[in-house]
Amino acid sequence: MPYVGIDHYQGMSILYGDRGDFSVVMRLTNPVLQYGADPEAYTTFQQVLLNVIKILGEGHIIQKHDVFIKRKYRPKPASEFLEQKYQEHFKGREYTEIRTYLTVTRQVKKGAFYTYDKKVLATFGQNMAKVFDLLSGAALNPSYLTEAEINRFVNRVLAVEFEQPHITLDNLRCGDRQLQIGDRAVRCISMVNTDSVDLPEKVGTFTAKNETNGMRDFPVDNLFFLHNVPGYRTIIYNQLLEIPSQQITLGKLEVKRKRHSSVPDPANLMCVEDIDRLLVDVARDNQLLVHAHYSMIVCADTDRIDKTANFIEAALFQQGIIPSRNAYNQLELFRCTLPGVGVELKKYDWFLTTADAALCFFFKERLPTDEPSEVLLRFTDRQGVPVAIDPSDLVMRTGRIKNRNRFVLGSSGTGKSYAINAICQQYLQYNMDVVIVDVGHSYSGLCSTYGGKYITYSEEKPITMNPFAISEEEYNIEKKDFLITLICLLWKGAEGTVTTVERDVISNVISAYYAHYFDKATEDRIAKLDFNSFYEFAVRKIPDIRNEESIAFDVEEFRFVLKKFYRGGEYEAILNEEADQSLFNEQFIVYEIDNIQNNKTLLPIVTLIIMDLFVQKMRHRKNRRKTLILEEAWRAISSPMMANFLLYLNKTVRKFWGKSSR
Repeated sequence: MPYVGIDHYQGMSILYGDRGDFSVVMRLTNPVLQYGADPEAYTTFQQVLLNVIKILGEGHIIQKHDVFIKRKYRPKPASEFLEQKYQEHFKGREYTEIRTYLTVTRQVKKGAFYTYDKKVLATFGQNMAKVFDLLSGAALNPSYLTEAEINRFVNRVLAVEFEQPHITLDNLRCGDRQLQIGDRAVRCISMVNTDSVDLPEKVGTFTAKNETNGMRDFPVDNLFFLHNVPGYRTIIYNQLLEIPSQQITLGKLEVKRKRHSSVPDPANLMCVEDIDRLLVDVARDNQLLVHAHYSMIVCADTDRIDKTANFIEAALFQQGIIPSRNAYNQLELFRCTLPGVGVELKKYDWFLTTADAALCFFFKERLPTDEPSEVLLRFTDRQGVPVAIDPSDLVMRTGRIKNRNRFVLGSSGTGKSYAINAICQQYLQYNMDVVIVDVGHSYSGLCSTYGGKYITYSEEKPITMNPFAISEEEYNIEKKDFLITLICLLWKGAEGTVTTVERDVISNVISAYYAHYFDKATEDRIAKLDFNSFYEFAVRKIPDIRNEESIAFDVEEFRFVLKKFYRGGEYEAILNEEADQSLFNEQFIVYEIDNIQNNKTLLPIVTLIIMDLFVQKMRHRKNRRKTLILEEAWRAISSPMMANFLLYLNKTVRKFWGKSSR
C-alpha cells in the first residue's frame, strides 16, 4: 500500500503517502439534480470547482471520485399494512446509487528527501478550511472522512466493492486488458489518448440533449451516458487535476512553440497555432494551466465486462472522445484510483489543458435521494424505486414556495386520482385531517380502509349547513365575503355575473341583517340566524335600499330565484339545517357528489358549502395539519365567483397550517 499512515490536524484526518505527500478526503454531493433542466447549475458548479483550484494553487492535486453502484432495493420496516405492502412491492428492484468523494493532495518535490514543514501544513489547513466553506456555501454538503472512514474507503476501492456492507479483499490477477478480482473482471479505461488527445474542438459545462420524442436542447452532463451503462456492478470515475508551476509550464510551451515553428510544415504550423491560442487565453482570461487525467474503473461479471466496456467506449465516441487503446498499464491505472495516489501517475498519463476545459469533464450530476425532513411523501423515481420528498415544509423553509397549496393537472386516465389516493394515505400516517370532495367514487376504498366518514349526497339526505349561524366575534370581512359569494351564486348561478351595484346591495343587506340581530335593543329582533330569516329580511330591505339610492335592482327576480332555498322550497334543507357537528373531529372525510355533478344549480353550492365546512374545521382544530382536496376543480374554476372564493380559501388555509389541492 502506498501509504505511511493517517495523522490528525485541526479536526481533519490527513492521509500520508509513502513519498511524503499528504491528502484530505471529503465526501460531498454533486449539486446538479439529474433532469433538473437548469443549465446554470452546471456552470455554477464548474465555477465552484474553478475557485477551489485557485484557492489551492500550485503544487496540489485534486482528485474526484464519482462511484456508480448497482444496488437492489431493500424494503424499509413498516408497521402499517399498506406501507408494508408498498415496500415489499419494490423488493429486489435494481437501481443506481452515486457517491462522490473529493481528495486534495499536497505534493512534495519529486526526488527530494521529505522533511516535515510546519508552515506548509498550516497553510494547507487554512486552504482546506476555505475550500470546505466554499463547498458548504455551494450546497455540496461536504464532510471530512474520519480515519476509520478513510480506511474503509481505501479498502472499498481496492475491492471495487461498494454495495455489500462487508468488504472482502479477494485474489487479484493483472493482465494487459483487465484485472481479475475473484470472479469479477475490472477494466481500466483511460478516457483520453494522451498521444493524440482526441477531444471535441469545443466543449461546454453541459451537453444539450436532443431526442426524437420531443426533447430539444435539454441540459445534461457531458458524461450523462454513465447513468445508462449496462451490466456493471461498480464504476469508479476517477478525475484528476494537477496544478503545476504556471511559470515553468508557460516557459516549456514557449520552447515547444519555437521548436515547431523552426520546421515550417503544415503539422508544425497547426501546433504553433494551437499553442498561440492557448497562450492568448491564459494571458487574456487569466486561466490556469493544469495536467488532467480521466479514467473509468469498470467492475462487472467476467462474461459481461466486454459489453459494458464497449458501451462506454461507443458513448465516448459519440461525444467526440477517443479513449486510449494502449491502456496496457491496467494495474498502474487501478492503483492510481486510490485516494491520494495520483502522484504516481506517469507523464504519459497526463495531458495539458486549461482548468476551465478540464473541469468540463468532471461529473456534475446526482440522483434524487430522500430529503432531510420529518414530513415526507413517497414517490417513485425514474429508476422505479421509492424516493421520499417533502413538497410542503422543506420547500417553504428554503424559500422555493410561499404556500403549501398544489394543483394536479392531467388529461383523463393519466392517474390524477391514483396519485392523490397515494398522497392521502401518507397524509393519514402523519395524523393530518383530510377532507375530499369526490366525483366518481375514487376514494371509497381508502375511506373504508382507514375508517373515514363517507358522505354521499342524495335528495333524502342532502349535504346541509347553516352558514348564517355565527357569533358576533366570528363575523368579519372574510365571513361576509363568503356570504356575499354564496348569495350571488344562489341568485346568478355558477356561470352568471354580478354587477358592482348588485354586489354592493347584497353586501349592505348582509351588514344590516347582522347589525339588526346583534342589536339586543331592537324590538323586532331576528329570532334565528339561518337562510329563512335572511331571505325574509332581504326581501323587505332591498326595496328600501333601491328607493333610497334610486338604483336599478331586480328584486322580483332575486326573490323568485332564491325562493327554492326558502322554507317549503325544493332545496329548503340545504342552507337551514345545521351541519353534523361530529364532522369537526373526524380525521378523514369524503364527500361524494357524483349524483349532482351535472346539476348546474346544486354542484357549485354544495361545493361551496363543503369548503366553508372545511374553513370552520380548519379554525376549530388548530393543533394539526389539514388539507382540502377538490376533484374536478375545473368546474369550480370556470366560475368567476367560485374562483374568487378559491382564491380566498388559498390565502386563508396557509394561516391555519393547512393546504388545498385541486
